Amino acid sequence: MATRHALLPSSLNGLRVFEAAARHLSFTLAAQELNVTQSAVSRQIRQLEESLGFALFIRQHRALILTDEGKEIALLLTRQFSELNGTIRQLKNQDSHTLRLKVVMSFAVRWLIPRLHSFKEQNPDLDIVISSTISHSDDELNLDVDDYDIAIFGQLTQPKAKYQNNFLRKEYLAPVYSTLLTKGDASLTVDELLTYPRLHPTPDRSDWREWLKRNNKHQLNNDTGLTFDTLDMALTSCLAGQGATITDLMLVVNELKQGYLKLPESVKVIGSPWNYYYYCNSKGDKVTNFISWLVNKLDEEMAQLLELADQNNWKMESDE
Repeated sequence: MATRHALLPSSLNGLRVFEAAARHLSFTLAAQELNVTQSAVSRQIRQLEESLGFALFIRQHRALILTDEGKEIALLLTRQFSELNGTIRQLKNQDSHTLRLKVVMSFAVRWLIPRLHSFKEQNPDLDIVISSTISHSDDELNLDVDDYDIAIFGQLTQPKAKYQNNFLRKEYLAPVYSTLLTKGDASLTVDELLTYPRLHPTPDRSDWREWLKRNNKHQLNNDTGLTFDTLDMALTSCLAGQGATITDLMLVVNELKQGYLKLPESVKVIGSPWNYYYYCNSKGDKVTNFISWLVNKLDEEMAQLLELADQNNWKMESDE
């Protein structure tokens, strides 16, 4: 009987080692990923090249370069390993009683967790596991690797094609303050608000800079204030009356309705370049039901935000 796949090496472990080395273009980094020694990686690659009958790498003093043959095999292996890994993950995640969510931290803390009880009430037998991350983009989140059912992430640039149909919502930015800051219910104008300490939700202060620029107040960019590395910390400081912050209004609809946070009079609300997307890493009713609940809840709160804007004469940029 003829042997199928006769040209494959007798041990497929060498292919796995090569795929890691080709991805990193480094034997050292491949060894760290696979938890083996660098010499073991080098030996496996050499044996693989001998088995195949051609070189996979051009070895330079301080660099590795893939040969043309190496590039073709690396591309094929990375694609096939990713598909196999995804299939195994889906088979493992077929447990219909557990839903694993991977969510960017600000969205998890400020929006999802306070509302999750309504989904849980509809699905009382479902065990929900949430992991949060300060990373945002699809590349940073390792969406093709990690173990989860649904990921929710923010994206500043256009995401990969397979995520583009999974748009959830955009961000709407405006400055907010607490009545603890003004020590009363008095409403502030924009100019009055900008005399108070500024709370920055990102180290680069980009949100404040963008809002000031699009409100023709860029000359007021130089403000010391307080700087945080998460929006949740900035909002906590704002709610404590320590200053005014800039925030995604979709994360604070409840606080705005209840009066814990206020916007200045006739404020301009700008659209942020950030968009939110979701990605389903497994299938089944639990996934479908959660996405349906999530989209409906976001639509409901978007309608509430627009109603608040109309009642308070906030100028939504998208309406201009």
